[in-house]
Amino acid sequence: MTRLYTNIMGVFALRDGRVMEKILFPRNPVEIADRIIAVEKSFCREEEELIHRLYETGNRVLGVRNPRRFRELDTRDMEDLRFVKEGGTVDDMDIASQIGFREKKFMTLLSQVNLEITKRRVREVERDQLIIQAVNSIDELEESSNKLSKRLREFYSYCFPEMDYLVRGDEAYVSLVEGDLKNSDRLHPDMAKGIEEAKKETLGVDFSERDYMAVKALAKSILRLNKTKSDIESYIEDAMKEMAPNLNALAGPLLGARLISLAGSLQRLAKMPASTVQVLGAEDAFFRFLRKGKKPPKHGIIFTLPEIRGASMKKRGGISRKFAAKLAIAAKVDYFRGEFIGDQLRKDFSEKIKGL
Repeated sequence: MTRLYTNIMGVFALRDGRVMEKILFPRNPVEIADRIIAVEKSFCREEEELIHRLYETGNRVLGVRNPRRFRELDTRDMEDLRFVKEGGTVDDMDIASQIGFREKKFMTLLSQVNLEITKRRVREVERDQLIIQAVNSIDELEESSNKLSKRLREFYSYCFPEMDYLVRGDEAYVSLVEGDLKNSDRLHPDMAKGIEEAKKETLGVDFSERDYMAVKALAKSILRLNKTKSDIESYIEDAMKEMAPNLNALAGPLLGARLISLAGSLQRLAKMPASTVQVLGAEDAFFRFLRKGKKPPKHGIIFTLPEIRGASMKKRGGISRKFAAKLAIAAKVDYFRGEFIGDQLRKDFSEKIKGL
């Protein structure tokens, strides 16, 4: 069987350790580094070219170290081509001698390529770390927005205290204050009518023009914070589809991102057992269980899932366990770049909890 092997010199077809065919890389360390990084998860164009050459000469089975790398290879003209895992070691220096590559030259090139790859690794930021920063930003924006909304209610209550009871939602309240109550038509007709009537007989004091300007400036700041929060949520949705599509499909972008944030990275989440994933975000309750013998928590951040939050107290534990098991699978598949199975995981979870 012919083996396809790639190193810093190029791509080689080996049979019993002998070089049968080859395509050499350019002698530029930067270009070689591009190809070495590419073949870690996929294939380079030289490999694709050599595979076609080998197929044309009758090779239908090729031994490779990682067959999964070639899943995206266009094999429409090579339907009977198969890749088989080949685990044996290959002596790079032996290959170098066969193609007339001196040892000193090989070691110098190896050092240059490794240096270039190391530089890139140092400059790389894992995608999940950016998602974690985005999640933390959302939390801080939401905290700031809530505090300022509370302050706005206290501020505006001097002018119109009745509205504090008529409009419970902070977003609607801020929007009304910013628009001088002129956009009350967006509210439920009964609420809009109640605001108009209450305004006529309010117990509040009269605000001057400068007072109104100050309170509206505060309202505008809150609306800008909410807009920024919404923009970052959209960014997280796009990033999760790219980096963790299975978690995204199973848990939704925000819950999936929060799980990654609580774990510290997608890698750490992928290595956690389902029982740990289940209580992420409930660490305080879990430690109270360990120290004082209190009841153990049934769930952590996954409580925000509608199926868990809407279930009865007796059923939440069972649903949480089933969901955490699916999350553990999704995280592992995403981290190790497996196939997309998020929709199937979601379907399996939904079917399992129907009986509950």
